[in-house]
Amino acid sequence: MAKKAKNKEKGKAIAKAGKTAAGPLANFEKQLADLERRFDALLEGNWLQPAQWEMPTLADFDMQMPRVDVLDKGKKIVVRAELPGVKKEDVEVTATDRSVTIKASTKEEKKEERENYVQREIVTGSYVRTIPLPAEVDGTKAKAKVKDGILHVILPKAGKAGTKKVEVK
Repeated sequence: MAKKAKNKEKGKAIAKAGKTAAGPLANFEKQLADLERRFDALLEGNWLQPAQWEMPTLADFDMQMPRVDVLDKGKKIVVRAELPGVKKEDVEVTATDRSVTIKASTKEEKKEERENYVQREIVTGSYVRTIPLPAEVDGTKAKAKVKDGILHVILPKAGKAGTKKVEVK
């Protein structure tokens, strides 16, 4: 019993000391009130109305993906990808038997003066896109060229797939 009473008295002494103690906790209530005031100021207005929000786009995340067309032209597959503003030196195409991967990058011209943009939608950066193909191709014979901002990748189809009877010796 004596031990509990002693601990109880010690707890009261610590609680009293905490109210008057100097140091980082002394201004806690003042800091909390200041934080609450700042949040109130931040939340004033109609910012919660979704009609005023703009949905984020890939440009907002500094990402872009080229739009592509994939055409089956009989003995070959043709992939066309939009690459506006991309130089052919900044494009890398890798072909496998069932996909094409396009890596490209655009660089922003560095200027000494700062521009005062009213609206900015042109994105710079790099991206990678892998396009699955509808048929097996011979990636070693693929050809690619960039013309007028469009990448053209021509992939000859591989020989006929199927089963082959294998002679057992």
